[in-house]
Amino acid sequence: MFRLLMLEDDALAAELTLRALHRGDLPCECERVISEIEFRAALARSPDLVVSDSAVPGFDGMAALALVRSEHPATPFIFLSGHLDPTRVDRALASGATACLAKSELSQLPSVVRSAFRSAHARGRRASDQAQESSLRATAGDSAEYLLQRQATLERALKHQDTSKLSNLLSRSPPTPAALVLIDSPMTRERYVKLLRTTDIEVELAGNTNDAVRKLAERTHALLFTDRLDLIREARQLNAGSAIHMVFVHGADEGAVSEGLRVGANDVMPEEARGEQFWAHLATARRIVSFAASLQSAITDNRLLSTIDELTRVGNRRYFELQWPREVARAVRFGRPLSLLMCDIDHFKHINDQQGHQVGDTVLTEFGERITQGLRLGEDWVARVGGEEFAIVLPETGRFQARVIAERLREGISGATFLRGGSALPVTASFGFCSLERLNQPSPELSERIVKLADEALYESKRAGRNRVSERMLQTGASDQDP
Repeated sequence: MFRLLMLEDDALAAELTLRALHRGDLPCECERVISEIEFRAALARSPDLVVSDSAVPGFDGMAALALVRSEHPATPFIFLSGHLDPTRVDRALASGATACLAKSELSQLPSVVRSAFRSAHARGRRASDQAQESSLRATAGDSAEYLLQRQATLERALKHQDTSKLSNLLSRSPPTPAALVLIDSPMTRERYVKLLRTTDIEVELAGNTNDAVRKLAERTHALLFTDRLDLIREARQLNAGSAIHMVFVHGADEGAVSEGLRVGANDVMPEEARGEQFWAHLATARRIVSFAASLQSAITDNRLLSTIDELTRVGNRRYFELQWPREVARAVRFGRPLSLLMCDIDHFKHINDQQGHQVGDTVLTEFGERITQGLRLGEDWVARVGGEEFAIVLPETGRFQARVIAERLREGISGATFLRGGSALPVTASFGFCSLERLNQPSPELSERIVKLADEALYESKRAGRNRVSERMLQTGASDQDP
């Protein structure tokens, strides 16, 4: 059994793809996504294979390929397209795609997947051999061995963070490692800067010790290269993480080397930027930079993922409680409209009782996908606020537009059955909404009042027979009344 990541917005096409794999004796655990954010999150869980449509709304398949090749270069990537354009096929293969198949050629998919896995296995063995060779080279000298120990410490920290559940949700690529350089000798400084840039490390220069301390305080630098002992002393007084690895650049004075280590340098490197031992130091430091940057991303993404509902991949209740008051405050401050839709899957308890909780989870996941697809990318947002209840936030949207959107979403749910294995399951949903028009004088607890009114409208739809949209008006006077 292998882990499959599928980028496909057509649920039926995804089902046919899985059937083709099963017929070819290739059972898999599939995670289907339909957006860039979901794709990035799933990619962080290290799938064994990626199968992608050529494009889904708001996210091009070539962009997905670029992400995979950047973050998981050994993972096979197969394009499945409704129409194979020869130019696009050539471009995809040149960019690193493993294969390109038409959706009418699904019978060939199992053999293509087996071939891709065989090639990936061979590449993995070659990479392992290269890693062992690099490790042997990196052991030159006691200082290089010490750096390897620091790398192992960072690897354990990353493992403890459980990075399989983390993702780069906000950045399009991992952050570029940064090094701060303050070296007095112009020739030495120039050589170090030139060499660091060839290893894909972002270099920032400081003019003096005060300037360097200020830059370290403003931004985290994974590396610090300096020949100034006073800078190392002051850097050690800053908050943890301001400089992760400090390198003292020394001349021939062995006493200065000992002093550099005593005041807090992690390593010492010679002014003469050459020689096997120098390159062992630099290569190992570069690996430390990469792991440190990944750890920083993991911590940030962990905070972000704590606001995402794991099942439906929309915001969770905590996210809603954090962001909704801010949306209301923004709308009031700028005098702009804002609408809140509350929706609930009809008879969801019956689905769980009669079909089982696994089917219920599938319905919830597809429900989240459908309501998200009907919204504006980057403006509207969705949160799961209860078992089968969702909140849909529509900035810059008045009551008439909100009703149209709610009706469209309702029809999108009821108009097409949900897939349950190979059979169809009809699902409907009820909607209630409340809109905020211009309001110059915000009242206390305004955000709670809007939620309360939208909830009342939702339950009015339930009482009136379900599968419909109801509204509650927000009154600016002493009380809220029904429309």
